[in-house]
Amino acid sequence: MSSDEAVEETNGDSFGKVKQRFKDPSQKVVETKEIMSKKAVQTKEMLSKQAIKIAKQAEEHERFINKVTHLLGVLGFGGCCFLLGARPQDIHYVYCLFFVTFVPLRWIYYCFKKWHYYLLDFCYYANTIFLVDLLLYPKNEKLFMVCFSFAEGPLAWAIIVWRYIE
Repeated sequence: MSSDEAVEETNGDSFGKVKQRFKDPSQKVVETKEIMSKKAVQTKEMLSKQAIKIAKQAEEHERFINKVTHLLGVLGFGGCCFLLGARPQDIHYVYCLFFVTFVPLRWIYYCFKKWHYYLLDFCYYANTIFLVDLLLYPKNEKLFMVCFSFAEGPLAWAIIVWRYIE
């Protein structure tokens, strides 16, 4: 056997090996695709089960939050009624406490929900003017009349027309 024949034989043999290598990876690619598609289906099923579980927990949490806020609202209304009867001279302090507490909380919540433009509503202006009246100018009759007319005019009609209670 000459060296040329050995090279041809080696080249022919190496060509067969290379050809075999190309066939094997294509088979491996097909097997890998099948395995990956099975895993993808399993992962999708697992994620859908977890999503359903999370949705149920969120519904339970929302119901709990609704119950707690309803209870706090009823107790707050009862407390305001008691305070109005027992110490009517201090009711404006309670109003200021509620305003200073809940308006910033609403501002944070609205900014989080991207609803911050709702804070430009007329009712917030009217309540802020009333707070200024209570704290800074409690003896100013004209400012009180403005606040009273806001409360009994546009804000009262807004509640009636749009069933809107803020």
